[in-house]
Amino acid sequence: MVLGDPLRGLVRRRARWLAVAAGGVAVFGFFVVAVAVYLLVVAKPVFDPGEIPALIVVFAGSLAFALLGAWRLRVLTDRIRVTASENGFGAWLPPSTADDHDRRIDFAAETGRLRRIARRAGALILVWVALFASGLAGMSLLDEAADEFLATGARVPGVVLSVYDPGKGTPSMQVRYGSRTVKIVRDSGHHYHVGEAVTVVVDPADPEHVRTTEEQNENQFVFGLCLVALLLGLAGAPVAAGAALGWRRRARAVGVTGWRVATVDVVPDRSIGGRKRPPPTIHVRYRDGTGIVLRAVLSTHGAKALADFTDRLAWVGGWGREMAVLFPQGPRRPGPYAVPAAAKTPRATSGFSRTRR
Repeated sequence: MVLGDPLRGLVRRRARWLAVAAGGVAVFGFFVVAVAVYLLVVAKPVFDPGEIPALIVVFAGSLAFALLGAWRLRVLTDRIRVTASENGFGAWLPPSTADDHDRRIDFAAETGRLRRIARRAGALILVWVALFASGLAGMSLLDEAADEFLATGARVPGVVLSVYDPGKGTPSMQVRYGSRTVKIVRDSGHHYHVGEAVTVVVDPADPEHVRTTEEQNENQFVFGLCLVALLLGLAGAPVAAGAALGWRRRARAVGVTGWRVATVDVVPDRSIGGRKRPPPTIHVRYRDGTGIVLRAVLSTHGAKALADFTDRLAWVGGWGREMAVLFPQGPRRPGPYAVPAAAKTPRATSGFSRTRR
């Protein structure tokens, strides 16, 4: 017999409202950082007519979505906790007994460790946001320097000698002015032809520092660093936010349910090899003969290093998608090691035997 999952509908609704809240927070945060960087970095910030009203609409709309999503998430989280507690969390955990305790492990401290992991993941959000802001600031500084150079540099006539449009890489062209020939990086979208006249802007103190009136000819190494920082921050912040939210939910769930002793098998997914292999499944057998199959969640505290562990002592806590498996020893350092997990199936009340592989 398999117990039903009472949270399926609530979890789906929570996922939809999480998308609403995350979208609002992402848009609001992006524009806050972008405007702040622009005001702090640009010497004379100028907004075109209509930009400020548009920004106000974006800020108000995204904040409204974020607040509405957060409110609905709080309501649904409370309902999930109440629903999960019915029948003593029996869809995922057996009743607590004296066998669940082990004097070698401070279970209250381990539950607190889950909260500290959540806080560390939350702190990483600030690191990724700072990386994004630094990349954005670097690009703004490059643009401002290019505009200032355009206004103050000496202008001389030039002619296009050759045009390069590589399949991979940055388009460029060779330009001659006076007795010099220089390479100009193209990013304006203008299509040049050999022999075309251009106006070259030259730094009198450094004749190699040039641009044209159309092409900024930015330092590609510095631009690449700024772009990498921006993209890494843009990708890393949501991942850190998801990790922080997941660990926070698990800490709360385990704080309510406590830990249940079990014997587990960590079963790797061998359908895909190498680093792309998904996280393993964890087959849990409780002392009362029931069991449950969990899916390890992708994390720096993942279960891949524990793959092929069989008949291992562990403790399980939480409910639904907010579960954790506590091993008495970690793969890389001594001491308890928590793995985030989500229930693939509800708990089976009978017929749950050791995994065969």
